[in-house]
Amino acid sequence: MTKNVRKKKSPGGRILVHKAKRRTQKSHCRICGTVVQTNTLKDSKSGRHADRPYGGEICHACLRTTIQALNL
Repeated sequence: MTKNVRKKKSPGGRILVHKAKRRTQKSHCRICGTVVQTNTLKDSKSGRHADRPYGGEICHACLRTTIQALNL
């Protein structure tokens, strides 16, 4: 059995399988692996990431170093 499956017994005596929803994990930086700071209070998908290039994919420090490396 997996972690998100639980056996429940119905009032009629049958054994049912209930699948629990897993919580989504916080997004991590693709370069350094730290947790990317995002706004998790907004419900819409477009509101959860920062309004900048690579927003929600890489952290601000890695973004700064890549932009500086590209400008050289």
